[in-house]
Amino acid sequence: MLTDEDLKRELTAAFHEEADPIARTAIEPAALLGRVTRHRRRRAAVRAGAVMAAATVLAAAIILVVTVVRPSPGPGMGASPAGLLLAAKVATAPSSSAAAQGMPRFYVVADHNQPAAYVRDSATGRLRSTVRLPAGTDPKLTQITAAGDDRAFVLALFSLARGTRFYALRITASGQSAGLTPLAIRPLPTREAVDSVALTPDGTRLAVAIQSGGRDGKVEVITLATGAVRTWTTTRGRGGLPENLSWDAAGRRLAFFWSGATSAAGLWLLDTSAPGAGLLSGRRLLPQTVGPDEVQSALINPGARIIIASVTYNGTMRVTRGTVVGGIVEVSAQTGRPLRTLLAQRAAHSTDAGWYITSCLLPSIDATGNHLLVSCGKFGRLDRGRFTTLPGDTLAEGAAAW
Repeated sequence: MLTDEDLKRELTAAFHEEADPIARTAIEPAALLGRVTRHRRRRAAVRAGAVMAAATVLAAAIILVVTVVRPSPGPGMGASPAGLLLAAKVATAPSSSAAAQGMPRFYVVADHNQPAAYVRDSATGRLRSTVRLPAGTDPKLTQITAAGDDRAFVLALFSLARGTRFYALRITASGQSAGLTPLAIRPLPTREAVDSVALTPDGTRLAVAIQSGGRDGKVEVITLATGAVRTWTTTRGRGGLPENLSWDAAGRRLAFFWSGATSAAGLWLLDTSAPGAGLLSGRRLLPQTVGPDEVQSALINPGARIIIASVTYNGTMRVTRGTVVGGIVEVSAQTGRPLRTLLAQRAAHSTDAGWYITSCLLPSIDATGNHLLVSCGKFGRLDRGRFTTLPGDTLAEGAAAW
């Protein structure tokens, strides 16, 4: 099987071949390249068998082959899917009407290829309104977050000329956009990249996960009314980056996924009301690696008692049709034990590339904790174990919220 370094090297080459505009910039390209390469590695399809030639591997990075399994045990599934976290029983899917109860009415999703964001109906995916982004915005780096009222959103927008700036978006009860309003907070320079943003449920504070130079990560929490900023950092060169921010219901505890080749990697919980500025001064709720399982990303639910984790199983070199290779799992934040599998992924076969697996992305969790926006080859809702396909961009990690 390919090592992380093998895959990173070949995906980086593919990135240059695609002539991505970021690769052509003369302003701190390493930071942005590192970010995009890392995210592409996370969502790349991985060969689960003999190591193939480089050309075949690059093709695998483009073709995402995922089977979304209906959340009930079936032939070949068994009571204990592969892996430690994936051993939790698969959730029984409620009816479509029951699954949709209590979910937000709308979600906002960014276009990965065009400078636009779309307000869509959560139940049907119907387009309600289009939000045009400022000229020069690089849509691949857009980040979106929502407050708990399903009406207030914040977008972090990057351009080479302006760096990253932050905008408020309000939508009406019918889903119509009131347009973007620049927030009175300092923009980030081009050398700093935003990996995630998260509004507190009351919409008063914005958490921003930042990497600088592709090496050092930090988290800032900004009070929107005053522009006051509090920053948490780590020792320079610690070897990790914060991603996937999520708040508890009180807007006091902030979870972030510390990603990287470091023993500290995993999901951390930070008490933002406590003194100090150490990003890793809180408690790690879940390590990045649990036996043969690799946690790709994770969020906390509003009560901070349950972790929702995207997991890939790395414990076998060969899979066959029906093999469970990953999924989305609820894990106890107190014990780290899996509670139930919300979505199970099985290996799928392509005649030109063989067997492939890929990981799910977790762009957003709603205020109830029962509804997720996810991207598992297809973009959609995951409601208490029922997956519903929705219109959206499967490539823009984090670029959707409700």
